[in-house]
Amino acid sequence: MQKKNKIYTHTQDSKAIGGIDLVKFPFNEEELQTEYEQSESPFETHRDEYYIFALLTKGYVDFVCDMEDISLSKMTLMVLKPYQVHSAKKYDPKSEGYFITVNPFLIPNDCNEVFQNLNASKQVLKISNVHHKEIIDTVVLLYQTFGQQLPNKQQIINGLFISFVYRISNLFADSEKKIKVKMNQSQLITSKFKRILTSDSMLESASYFAKKLNITTSHLNDCVKETTGNSVTYWLQHKMIIEAKRQLYYTNNDVKEISFDLGFEDHTYFSRLFKKVTGETPLSFRNKFRE
Repeated sequence: MQKKNKIYTHTQDSKAIGGIDLVKFPFNEEELQTEYEQSESPFETHRDEYYIFALLTKGYVDFVCDMEDISLSKMTLMVLKPYQVHSAKKYDPKSEGYFITVNPFLIPNDCNEVFQNLNASKQVLKISNVHHKEIIDTVVLLYQTFGQQLPNKQQIINGLFISFVYRISNLFADSEKKIKVKMNQSQLITSKFKRILTSDSMLESASYFAKKLNITTSHLNDCVKETTGNSVTYWLQHKMIIEAKRQLYYTNNDVKEISFDLGFEDHTYFSRLFKKVTGETPLSFRNKFRE
């Protein structure tokens, strides 16, 4: 068998509303074609540019994520982080549940911190009977809202999703507190780096963070690359882009105001960098969500 030499990266479906999309599975043939049009099948190894939240209410699905086996069963929830390499191995054709994709800039910082600190094996959570109804009710209402014609529909969807994501991030955080996860040195340094990477420090250099952590810049880069697969520079740009997208999405400030607020002295440089990283200008990103 010829070995595949390309890992596909999926972009979010164009029918997403305000950066959020939700489908109910089992998928029908049309949904499968739409979801996996950029690769050969759901079983092909790929990445996604967005967060995925999968809630299984019946059956099972087995995944491989970052080279670790992950199994979903009835009333389990899985979170997949952007750009994690994953694939489905096998599943019960009668499985049922919901599949939510979300643009990363919509995830609140405190929730994002919880998810980013989860190792692949900890990204699946069994939902207890205590929380079962509130989680299901929120997701079902979110799904129903997608199919309705409503005034302020995008705002309603955003509000329901924020309620959902805070509920589940709290559950994941509580689960992590109960399970003492021993981190190696690279994971520990990466965790500390992400903790001090804020909107106030995102334009600093890698050496700034290395100094804060009392290590060399080279060692910091090695640790972050080993743990996440990406460099310190990538994460600094990623943080900046997330903050920029939030301001473009939630405010009416012009690009010049936003660039200065983020700490850029030259708004044209900000616009060039935004386009280089995202493939679109700040205004085209904003207009995409306001059409």
